[in-house]
Amino acid sequence: MKRREFLTTAGAAALGLTLDSAYAEGRPGQPPPNAQQATPTYVILGVPLRAGSLYPGNENDAQAYRDADLVKHLNDAGRNAVDAGNLPIPSYLPHHSVPPIRSWPAPRIVWDLLSEHITGILTQPGQIPLLIGCDCSVVVGAAQALSKVTSNNIHVLYIDGDCDDAAPVSSRSQSAASCAVWFLTHDSPFWNGPPLKPAQVSFVGWTTPSQSPETGIRSTSLADLRRIGIRQSAQQILAAIPPSAAILLHLDIDVFRGSDLTAIYFPHEQGLSLEEGRELIGLLLQDPRIRHIEISEYAALRDVGQTSVHQLVQILFDKLPPSKPKATSPC
Repeated sequence: MKRREFLTTAGAAALGLTLDSAYAEGRPGQPPPNAQQATPTYVILGVPLRAGSLYPGNENDAQAYRDADLVKHLNDAGRNAVDAGNLPIPSYLPHHSVPPIRSWPAPRIVWDLLSEHITGILTQPGQIPLLIGCDCSVVVGAAQALSKVTSNNIHVLYIDGDCDDAAPVSSRSQSAASCAVWFLTHDSPFWNGPPLKPAQVSFVGWTTPSQSPETGIRSTSLADLRRIGIRQSAQQILAAIPPSAAILLHLDIDVFRGSDLTAIYFPHEQGLSLEEGRELIGLLLQDPRIRHIEISEYAALRDVGQTSVHQLVQILFDKLPPSKPKATSPC
């Protein structure tokens, strides 16, 4: 079964060649215009959306991060973090398998709620939304909000084992998650937009090829990461993004191989090892242009003993950029 198809069988660019010395050393240089200048505060927000999911009970996956003391670990590690609770989602959302999009309009309802909610966070100096417990489709609502506060000057780093760019078709029902990037890059009635240009999205780490390759989205597969090397790949990916762009970092944990991270909603046999993923995510997270982070497709029901969520929490408190030390008053 292809991922998320429930009913049918269910230039690097010239910039990449002229990396400045800071990126060549794996650290950011001077902050670009859209970079966070204030002390970063990570605003943790659960998004309990599983409209049309196959497995019951996944609507409360964000709680596992809280049980693993995500906020405490971040603060103890010098990262300012606050728990903003869960996005209030109506209890009456539809669940159905009518083509083209499973459980529509449930995803659209949540995208609009999410966009309105995090727009307020993004307008506060230094505040970076960090979404947990969500599916991949939430990237649409997040991109809508970030586009609004940056006049559409954004770039989506889509780190995922799949490209999630299937086009909606009337002949079968697909999840909104499997079409997420198609929605992002096309003008359609499915969302408010504005649509992103293909140059505003980068696929990173995939093992399942694009279903809409004609769009021309910049792409770095798992094979590319290993051939080029994790560090050099990360440098090239970041160097190809315009200096003024605000970055939305989307991480679907199915970019890891299933044997290394067991609580993946749709696991892949092939994927990044845990160490490769830690290195890649750590390098990308250091970029000061990052304005929004989301971690999707964690499945608490598969996480016996909460091993996987503790591994994810450790990656976050190890790799998120630390907040600046608070100034102390002279005695």
